[in-house]
Amino acid sequence: MKKGSYFVTTSRGSIHNEDDLYNTLIEGHLAGAGLDVWESEPPPSTHKLLKLENVIASPHTAGITRDSRNKMSEFVATQLLDIFDGKEPPRPVNSEVLGIFREKFKKI
Repeated sequence: MKKGSYFVTTSRGSIHNEDDLYNTLIEGHLAGAGLDVWESEPPPSTHKLLKLENVIASPHTAGITRDSRNKMSEFVATQLLDIFDGKEPPRPVNSEVLGIFREKFKKI
């Protein structure tokens, strides 16, 4: 990143190397950081990044609203009903096990 830039991450923990980020901040290459994801959630209150004046930290809760929870619940329920009807899951994380799942599902 360019000298004087601000580093902001709101995606997933382990996306950035916390030790490297700390070193880059204390060396002055980066102007600051905004963080709401951590290697270990939640970070300990003694975490070295939390001690820096140029770091702003917030809890990773942007998507936690009543509406988002309701939609997540509805999405999960809909997917389960589809799977029980023999349909393929829309976004399998480990698609390599779908064949095994299909065979086991036939038996129940």
